[in-house]
Amino acid sequence: MHVFISYARRDQAPIAALRADFERFGNRVWYDRESHGGPDWWDDVLGHVRGCVVFAFALSPDSLRSKACLAELDYAKDLRRPILPVLVRPVDRGDIPDGLQVPVDYVNRTEESVIRLRKALSALPAARALPARLPQEPEIPTSYLNAYLARIDAPKLDDREQIELLGQLRERMVLADERADVWDLLVRLRDRPELNRGVADTVEEILAPGWQPDPRENFEARYWDGQSWTTLVWQNGKEFNDRNTPPRLHQHLPSSTGPVPVVEPEPEPSRRQPQRIKHKLRRPRGTRQKLIALGVGTAVLVAGGVTAGVVLLGGGPDEVSATRMARNFVDAVNTRDKNAMEQYVCDSDREKNAHLYTAFLDAANVTLESVDVSGSDPRFTVLATRTVGATSVRLRIPLVDENGAWKVCDISRALSGR
Repeated sequence: MHVFISYARRDQAPIAALRADFERFGNRVWYDRESHGGPDWWDDVLGHVRGCVVFAFALSPDSLRSKACLAELDYAKDLRRPILPVLVRPVDRGDIPDGLQVPVDYVNRTEESVIRLRKALSALPAARALPARLPQEPEIPTSYLNAYLARIDAPKLDDREQIELLGQLRERMVLADERADVWDLLVRLRDRPELNRGVADTVEEILAPGWQPDPRENFEARYWDGQSWTTLVWQNGKEFNDRNTPPRLHQHLPSSTGPVPVVEPEPEPSRRQPQRIKHKLRRPRGTRQKLIALGVGTAVLVAGGVTAGVVLLGGGPDEVSATRMARNFVDAVNTRDKNAMEQYVCDSDREKNAHLYTAFLDAANVTLESVDVSGSDPRFTVLATRTVGATSVRLRIPLVDENGAWKVCDISRALSGR
């Protein structure tokens, strides 16, 4: 079964879990991961709408304002696709488009909501054959962002254009209603191989993992993992997962069920603000140097506050490779893409620890927090939250240089707290 998910950019965090749930039900899922594309992008989107047998519409205030989402929904109706509305953020009942069934409430994901999602999916009528005469395709949604995207994707982007484009995007980023979209454009700009050193370093600094003003404006801050917005938020001096209620205070490692464990915050939390987490980078070592295994103690509990420093960036492309690899590994886990994940796992682990990676892939959503390859025990740190339940724990995942490329290796050390 091919499920198409239509969603707004600001809802990326719950969409990763929604996609994972659909795939666990045995479905093939497609959702648009581009920023805003142009004719080729829009043709690809519409082609997937035509090819789906279920059209899942992620309801939120932003999707109901999105020209692209609403155009996709209308096209799916014209094509007689079965439509499954899923509520990912609260909306007024009167704002829900006419003709949609009662949405599945997925705002606070629980075992019960996952069961309801599966039942609603099973209850949908079978997809009918496409009309003999296809309806007229909706026009590509116009947006000022298309102009920026065209410049970012231009065949040539010289130094002057890079500097000018970066300056304009930074100006628009301060606008709350545009921040999330501009963030996507900066991610796309980061991938241009010919960026000059100054522009590349500035973009990396902006997009480095850390706390940022919540683009949804529901909380004081939201954690950006270097590639996407996460469900980790900050409010009233506390850090917690926005899909669960604010955490109660615990002092023990998490069990298989229960609330997110936290540590008592420091006095006067209202005066403390989340800061970016220190981000260390260094060049990968030569392939003949071996990883020295050093004990690291037990896993760290989710803290009520974040001790932090200034984001440190520097060096050439080799120094950024560990961070890029960590981002890609985290993204593969969150999208349940086993083939992609295996690209970033060392050869020995693919053989002896394959079962651990499979379990990790099925059991957790992860947030990249920091990368540290400066010492003899290089690792990156993630916040792992169970896909069902409310417990979270920080894991420090070992890295090794294999044939000149950073790879995840000996994940059993991270899972056992060593």
